[in-house]
Amino acid sequence: MPTININQAEAYSQETFHCGSCDREFQAKVITWVDVSRTPQVKQLLLRWEFNLVRCTHCGCRNPADTPFFYEDFQEGLLVAVFPRIPESRGVVEASIRQKYGYYPILEYFYDLTQLWTLLYLQEHYRTNKNLLSLSRIGRGEARTLKFLKFLKEDPMMIDIREKLTESIFGDATDDGLMELLSRAIYTLEEMLPWPMDRRCVCGGDLTKEFKCCGKSVVLDDHDSLLSRHYVIYCPNCSESLAGASCESCGRVYTWKLGTVAAYKQEKRSGKKQLTGRTEKRPEMKSDLADR
Repeated sequence: MPTININQAEAYSQETFHCGSCDREFQAKVITWVDVSRTPQVKQLLLRWEFNLVRCTHCGCRNPADTPFFYEDFQEGLLVAVFPRIPESRGVVEASIRQKYGYYPILEYFYDLTQLWTLLYLQEHYRTNKNLLSLSRIGRGEARTLKFLKFLKEDPMMIDIREKLTESIFGDATDDGLMELLSRAIYTLEEMLPWPMDRRCVCGGDLTKEFKCCGKSVVLDDHDSLLSRHYVIYCPNCSESLAGASCESCGRVYTWKLGTVAAYKQEKRSGKKQLTGRTEKRPEMKSDLADR
């Protein structure tokens, strides 16, 4: 299990806490600034909700510190001020941080640890999922990070992710519903479309040109009748799971994890999309582009 010595952090402080178990006060050290480029194990601690846990010196009870801290990823040029609770005079606090640390390429504020958890999940998912990397059209580096942050701050789906994450981590529910939501988050980020059975993009491009892995095209002919939300095609060389393709001409991304349509009408020269098509009704199944 990953751990971090508090002395490995960029900064820490000694705070006084109240134990809800024995109703006594105690002091403990908490991390106030951590750079995950230097201490990557922190990512796993945050994903497991085990970061900045404090132990009561009287009864031994452990609980999250729920104290603000700075999450830095120097390699990504990212600094996040994380507040487990919205502070008083929020505008003043944000302005102060902006004035002091505005030299960071990307500076953000999170007021819900779910936002940080989801950011870490997305970063890891895009790093390890070969199929998604080949399909992705949202860029890399700063461009992709900014796309993530916009979703985390603005998309109403984050409310559902927070609820499912709480049920999965702290309740008795399985993580099936959470994984389904995270898959939908990726579809939203990538603006994916259902798979056209004629293998033609809205712009008329041939999608089979980009349906490849290990530098070789993957033949779809034997799979067309089986494509559905729960069906997976594997690369015959590396066994990587494949779930769709992007258009070489316009960059649109398609996946049968969203179901299928018979065909899309080719867009007119005006550039307007004609997304009409007969949608094949499929049973709702667990779908996860994260499955590798």
